[in-house]
Amino acid sequence: MHKESAKIKDQFVQRADTFESSACWVTDKELLDIHADLAGIHKGESALEVCCGTGVVGQRLALAGAKVTGFDISLSMLKHARQKLRFCVNAKAEHFPFADNIFDVVICRQAFHFLDTPLVVKEMLRVVKPSTGRIVISQIVPFGQEDSDWLFQIHRKKQPLLKNFLHEDDLKDLLKNAGCKDIVSRQHYVEEPINNWLKDTFFPQIEIDKIKDMFVNAPHGYKLSHGIRCAGGDVFDTMRWVVVRGKKA
Repeated sequence: MHKESAKIKDQFVQRADTFESSACWVTDKELLDIHADLAGIHKGESALEVCCGTGVVGQRLALAGAKVTGFDISLSMLKHARQKLRFCVNAKAEHFPFADNIFDVVICRQAFHFLDTPLVVKEMLRVVKPSTGRIVISQIVPFGQEDSDWLFQIHRKKQPLLKNFLHEDDLKDLLKNAGCKDIVSRQHYVEEPINNWLKDTFFPQIEIDKIKDMFVNAPHGYKLSHGIRCAGGDVFDTMRWVVVRGKKA
């Protein structure tokens, strides 16, 4: 686990300065609005962004009136998050450095593929307020069986540190099994130019070309569901997002 954490830190040292321009989803307004809507922020409430990266989601919650704390394993990412969030803390997601029952909302976007997910959800529940506290989790997920296996292969190839590959039902079950109530979900689609998405991997060009070929030569079911298209020397892939929210009992 220590070696994995060190590798993740090293990866985001390289990615921190270009992270917000590395994929359309990072700053996609509709996706950010969905997070804020499910979080249900009331002015003055406290929010915690887990694995906050550069603090983009937390910034959106702050615009809705929340007092936002962000924490992340990467100091390089937090350097950027400090410009957006009220407080920033350097810590691992499996061990929250916060007291019980203090946040109104705890939110985490596109990080569960790196994490011990049941433990992180347990920590999210621990620090959120009883009865009124909300947990929001979001991930890129498959459309269904027609693209699941190929998407997993692509993600595993692009991200060697991949620990989990989650479906929509997995996210809901994590909240359900932790004892959350009133679980709801929303979905959103973001079309990504693959050249830009792959550039941020810092792979040699030969490896980038291999991953790009996985989109171009994907099975028919994958191409159909993801709306794969080629234009201007780039490949465009539509990624499916699911955002789930549960409330603490």
